[in-house]
Amino acid sequence: MILSCSHKYYTSSYFDQQTANHRTVAVLPAEMIFTGKQPENLTIDDISKIEDFESRNFQQALYNSILRYANSKKYFTRINLQDLVMTDKLLDEHHISAREAWKKDDKELASLLGVDAVVRMRIQKQRYMSDMASYGISAGRQIIYNTGIGSKIPLPYVPNKTNDIYASCNVVSNNQTVWNDSYKGASDWNTPSTEVIENITDNFGRHFPYKRRK
Repeated sequence: MILSCSHKYYTSSYFDQQTANHRTVAVLPAEMIFTGKQPENLTIDDISKIEDFESRNFQQALYNSILRYANSKKYFTRINLQDLVMTDKLLDEHHISAREAWKKDDKELASLLGVDAVVRMRIQKQRYMSDMASYGISAGRQIIYNTGIGSKIPLPYVPNKTNDIYASCNVVSNNQTVWNDSYKGASDWNTPSTEVIENITDNFGRHFPYKRRK
């Protein structure tokens, strides 16, 4: 499960003026950063492959989430989202890998993609323990609770989260951030990676800007 989460977002004071001529934006591959205690059986190359894989998963999930919340009974989104297949195709044609796109100049990328702004997402996972260790703590708590020991003897709290997750999402135009949403959460052994991805990108999609009242 997601143990906790919090988020807050920012919109430029001059957002409407800065984006008045925007017609299309593109979602870039998400930047992934893994820190903390990494599994001993994984090599640096293994971790890089996992980062690349999750980068594309987050990109797809964010794209879907923005579209999901693009229109409602009260609001509509006034810009188009570049098709994800086209975004990735153009990056490939310019020999820009997902990892290279993380650090490339935003204005240059927007020009190459033929869009008015790019959407960047950055995900940092701070790892504390393995799923099995987290499960062991959860199981131990349950055993203590079932035997009634916990009600007789005060026991210290031992966290069982596997990861802290810090995420941010930016809309960047002419190398200026015109909108930002940030998220902080934690997960344990019982949290599927798909749930983590959906939970984060759902928040970003819900608050995505460019909306106007119908």
